[in-house]
Amino acid sequence: MVEVVESSPRGRPVSWAVVAVVIVGFIVGGLGLILGPTWWLFWVGVVLSVGGIVVGWATGMMEDVH
Repeated sequence: MVEVVESSPRGRPVSWAVVAVVIVGFIVGGLGLILGPTWWLFWVGVVLSVGGIVVGWATGMMEDVH
């Protein structure tokens, strides 16, 4: 018997939202370093990234991987 493997991405919507927030945080922080540096923008990016990681941990994001 042949097992059919789905090619769709795994994970809950909250996990994908956390990944999006962390990526946006890295982009914002990177722009803060490039534009000046603009330190307040850099720290906003840091807060977004760290906050996203904490939310990911709190929601059990890594349990989506089997």
